[in-house]
Amino acid sequence: MSFLEKVYNQSPIFFQNVMVTLAGHQKNRQRYGKIYREHRLFLADFDTWSYEKQKDYQNKELVKFIGYAVKYSPFYQRLYENVDLSTIQGVQDLKKLPVVNKEMLRKEMQQVVTIPQKGAIQEKTGGTTGKSLVIFRTVEDSMKRMAMLDHFKSRLGFENRKMKRATFNGKPIVPPNQKKKVFWRYNATMKQMIYTPFHMTEKTMKYYVASLNKYQPLAIDGYFTAMYDLAQYIERHNLKLTFSPVAIFPTSETLTLQGRELLERVFGCKVYDQYASGEGAPFVTECRCRRLHMELASGVFEHFEAGSDEILVTSFTTHGTPLIRYQIGDAMSFSDQGPSTCCCKLQGPIVKEIRGRKNDFLYTSQGAKVYAINVGGLIRDLGNAVIRIQVIQDQLDEVIILLEIDKALYEPKHDEMLKAEFQRRFGADTRLIIKHVDAIPREASGKFRMIKNNVNTK
Repeated sequence: MSFLEKVYNQSPIFFQNVMVTLAGHQKNRQRYGKIYREHRLFLADFDTWSYEKQKDYQNKELVKFIGYAVKYSPFYQRLYENVDLSTIQGVQDLKKLPVVNKEMLRKEMQQVVTIPQKGAIQEKTGGTTGKSLVIFRTVEDSMKRMAMLDHFKSRLGFENRKMKRATFNGKPIVPPNQKKKVFWRYNATMKQMIYTPFHMTEKTMKYYVASLNKYQPLAIDGYFTAMYDLAQYIERHNLKLTFSPVAIFPTSETLTLQGRELLERVFGCKVYDQYASGEGAPFVTECRCRRLHMELASGVFEHFEAGSDEILVTSFTTHGTPLIRYQIGDAMSFSDQGPSTCCCKLQGPIVKEIRGRKNDFLYTSQGAKVYAINVGGLIRDLGNAVIRIQVIQDQLDEVIILLEIDKALYEPKHDEMLKAEFQRRFGADTRLIIKHVDAIPREASGKFRMIKNNVNTK
């Protein structure tokens, strides 16, 4: 434990808020400067360009980025030594380059990185995938990424740093020995109230609701499952909210249709999905017309292979640790309609569905995939009787379901309903084991995993 952590843990909550604000101020220097402001203006202009002009920009940035990686990264110099890079003129030529995966980066990180690690911005990723990775980012790229994120939110009526927001993330803001029921800290620099998911239980969530009602945020962002758990609690107990956010922006976890409907019903505002990553993947953002747009100014998305929904990413904001045709482990389906003008006036390719981690699905005994959106549907007809579900598959012909239930509402018939719904999705040959548990633990990161597919990772 560092000296600052010891000071923080032993300080009164008021001073902890001061320390959180000071840490926020320090991060702001890495995120909001001249490059951030210039990129915000560029992105607003980029939105007005024709698709042809945007595509031309993307191709030129791609060629420039590959040239940068080869010039400064020994890893990419070796990787491309047998490739005629003069033939790479745009996105259509990317298949001439080899795929890069997480294990390759992890093993050769010293050769991949193009900047001095001392003083670089570090991002740690992969806490729920079983493979951890530390990447290094330039300040310039960090500012451009924040500009893209804030530009996305501003399209929908929320201006970051000017309007209050509530954030649910995995920051360890509550000291282990704290007795007070205060599970949030305030970052005044960002007008951000930070809520920890680690202490969210049936006994404590009423304090979270009271805090939100007092704070009156205009946006809520962060872990989808934490917000979902809280929304379930609010609806289950018929609690009243005294604020109405502009929007909700889930991050880090796959948004389900059932979860979207619940959040919008409980909080009385629209939920807007997005995709990026800690490694620095390009952005996909949702517009007012509820369509998911590839942000061409941020990079390139490809499918790993024909017929696969697993994606490869090439990101223009990863100069410190270049990502080119990176097998990130996520899945998306792209629209078959091709580039078009949306009712929101944005042009370009559309993402049909963000499916999250490539193992955010289970198998039937026959090997067919059942995706997260269908797994979540297992409890759709059980109403508020189920607090939370986790589905675990260790072998192809067997699935274990852990259930946190509301004992006042859950009835024996609900198990039978669940079994019937399971059979409709998985067939009669896949065994189901249902276990009622007091609590389903979160991951060390604070995220909650609805699906644990251990068959897919063996």
